[in-house]
Amino acid sequence: MAELIICEKPKSALRIANALADNKVVKETYSKVVPYYRLKHKGKEIVVGAAVGHLFGLAESAKNGWNYPVFDIIWKPIFEIQKEARFSKKYYDCLNKLCKGVKDVTVACDYDIEGEVIGFNIVRFVCNKKDACRMKFSTLTKPDLIEAYEHKAKHLDWGQANAGETRHFLDFYYGVNLSRALTTAIKTAGSFKIMSTGRVQGPALKLIV
Repeated sequence: MAELIICEKPKSALRIANALADNKVVKETYSKVVPYYRLKHKGKEIVVGAAVGHLFGLAESAKNGWNYPVFDIIWKPIFEIQKEARFSKKYYDCLNKLCKGVKDVTVACDYDIEGEVIGFNIVRFVCNKKDACRMKFSTLTKPDLIEAYEHKAKHLDWGQANAGETRHFLDFYYGVNLSRALTTAIKTAGSFKIMSTGRVQGPALKLIV
């Protein structure tokens, strides 16, 4: 059984595939758009696939008008909640296909909080796994990538994964609830204007003012 390496971006997938390959890398394409790569590293079959940043976003569990406060939220494929992200469905479908033919999964997204959330969501929602191995690297040079693969962690970085997911939850709670409260207040006063604020946007505006 092959191993699947999940990358954050297509360019990263190509760099990692070329770095780990014993010989020639075989490029294949899903739906004539999404590239992925097959190779052998020390004789082991590996397939390298990619996301295009976040494939999942937060949304209300059940749509109940334009009310607030909203705290019942879930992760959904981002192409289901953002029209401009519909292109990401093919990357989602490609990884879904690749997961079915592998035994081991390794996350090779950027080693930071956002990269951990991207990889974590793919592992649990696309691959239907609770955990995965983790490559940790700071550059995409061949020596660093080989080192990261040879000494990969046996588990995801749960500190970064939990911190990243918490940040996304807080951004949603602050942004959606406070923006709806402000907009409703304007409407109650006899006018209408979409108001926007958030965990970062509000304090940043205050500092500028």
